[in-house]
Amino acid sequence: MKQLFIIILCILTVSTVYSQDRIFTYTYQSGVLNQGQKELEIWNTLRTGREQYYSRFDNRSEFEIGLGGKLQTAFYLNISTATKAIGDVDAMALSTTYDFSFSNEWKLKLLDPVANPVGLALYAEYGIGTSEYELEGKIILDKKIDKLTIATNLIYEMELEPEPEFDGTDWEKEHKAEISLGFAYQISPSMNITVENLYRNVIEDGEWEHSAYYAGPGFSYVYKNFWANFTVMPQIVSFKEQNNSHLDLEEFEKLQCRLIFSYAFN
Repeated sequence: MKQLFIIILCILTVSTVYSQDRIFTYTYQSGVLNQGQKELEIWNTLRTGREQYYSRFDNRSEFEIGLGGKLQTAFYLNISTATKAIGDVDAMALSTTYDFSFSNEWKLKLLDPVANPVGLALYAEYGIGTSEYELEGKIILDKKIDKLTIATNLIYEMELEPEPEFDGTDWEKEHKAEISLGFAYQISPSMNITVENLYRNVIEDGEWEHSAYYAGPGFSYVYKNFWANFTVMPQIVSFKEQNNSHLDLEEFEKLQCRLIFSYAFN
């Protein structure tokens, strides 16, 4: 956390303005890069707080390329480190695991949030990792009204995880359905104050197993070719009762914090 805040403070010491196509960290907008434009994004997500000790740090290094025709693609290198408590009460220990994966996204802009009544884009991503494979799709809607920006995403994700068995390999499927909703208000040419909402659901074997609602504040800041977005997202409530608690700390974390910063090569 200390390193994240040092990065934020360094970025906020400057004050020149550059246009920016993303002002949220959990919610995508319909904008895409122009043909030939390139952008490097570094994602940092801290997830902490479960039934027992749990802390996870996710890093995504993303390289975006504008292809023209309102289409862009991006390539990700993903690294995840998770430390959690294992064992029973009398013999508790900490265990750390590492995951590495590669992802590729494609995003097509269909409508513009200013020129059209609503912005619209379609998004698809696949991921190949050391422990699982992922497919993800999004419908992206957004609208800009004067200094207010509103965006929402309808998200579906399927994860495939190999489970070795005596007579071969069984593939365990997990389905996720999410809705994100972001509001941003521009307080200066270089700064937006944001609020994001995230409704998360996990479906296993046809059963609705987990459901939780997150919401929290953030900001977006831009300087020349650089921009940075930061959001704090506590879990507000679970819609599936878990151990007589109003939170689901079996599948989800109590708190997430995300910082994304970027440099545009144009």
